Amino acid sequence: MKRARFITATSCAVAGTFLSEARGEDLAGQVIFKRLATAPYPHESRIHGHVYENVLYSAAQHYSDSTVGIVVPPQYRFEDAVDFVVHFHGWRNNVAHAITYYKLAQQLIDSRVNAILIVPQGPLDAPDSGFGKLELDQDGFRSFMQDMLSQLKAAGIVHTNKLGRVVLSAHSGGYGGAGGVLTRGGLNDNVSDVLLFDSAYGYYDAFAAWSNASPDHHLLSLFTDDTSTGNAALMGMVQGAQPNLYVRLAKDMTAENLRTRAPTFILTTDVAHDELLQRRNWYRLFLQATALQRR
Repeated sequence: MKRARFITATSCAVAGTFLSEARGEDLAGQVIFKRLATAPYPHESRIHGHVYENVLYSAAQHYSDSTVGIVVPPQYRFEDAVDFVVHFHGWRNNVAHAITYYKLAQQLIDSRVNAILIVPQGPLDAPDSGFGKLELDQDGFRSFMQDMLSQLKAAGIVHTNKLGRVVLSAHSGGYGGAGGVLTRGGLNDNVSDVLLFDSAYGYYDAFAAWSNASPDHHLLSLFTDDTSTGNAALMGMVQGAQPNLYVRLAKDMTAENLRTRAPTFILTTDVAHDELLQRRNWYRLFLQATALQRR
């Protein structure tokens, strides 16, 4: 798979102590980092590490980092509940690199959605789609989001512990996190949108069941030939008795035709797997097509 040729990024250096050095609006627009006990790792599923192509990726080096990257957009508006975008990175990656290389923070800000971006550290610089607690633990995602809300409220960044809408996004091997969240995370009623970026490698049942559960659930999947088979399978699973989905070419994609709330699949033939989010700012465009309110 192309995801196996991802750049091997350097390990994420955790900056400061998150919310102890600055508070509230002082952190707006910054990428801040926090270690959370409810983050994906460490987890018993990787206590002995992970072997890929006869190479051992040890637990100590690749599955012990509990970092979560957080971006609070400038002019964030307090509401009765807090909306989030939770992004799951792909293979051979780390939080700091993913946020920077794919321009996630800037695209969140430019989208003007009134939501906080969270990027949990999955396998650190390893070829692996596992997301530990968030993928495998019953209600693990619920515990993670409650923990995050408590931390943000204590810091004065939000004024409530009530969770609002959640948008899940995944790139490549991040499907393991997003699919696990929809399988047993305990918060499917809060998930309004799922954004897949060449990420239909598995968990088809979970993505389809969530999409089919409500007309308010919005599935967007942008793909290259690398996941064409997986996307075709997923199309078949969400297709209703009457035509209820759209299949488009990326060159014809507009903000308007992404907002239909029907399952939408978009094929690109000229943008590489590792450039889908940032080369044409498609992450921003997809965020603007979600149910999230604008600032």
